[in-house]
Amino acid sequence: MSKKPENINIEINEIKGNKTPTWEVIIPHKKEIGRIEKMAGRYRAITNKTNNILYSKSLESSINDLLSYFALHEK
Repeated sequence: MSKKPENINIEINEIKGNKTPTWEVIIPHKKEIGRIEKMAGRYRAITNKTNNILYSKSLESSINDLLSYFALHEK
């Protein structure tokens, strides 16, 4: 059984002042989904609720991984 698809509005904000490039993925006016850090040529996404780590080769795929994880496990 599959869920009905729904659009989730998100914002990607770069966090300045860290040693590594870092972005936060948030649902506006609700909550943060997770953070993405670029480390050693790949991107590490850390889920906010459970602190699970997901690795990807691009920023876009890392964002998609976070959104998929959120839709399946945290929503």
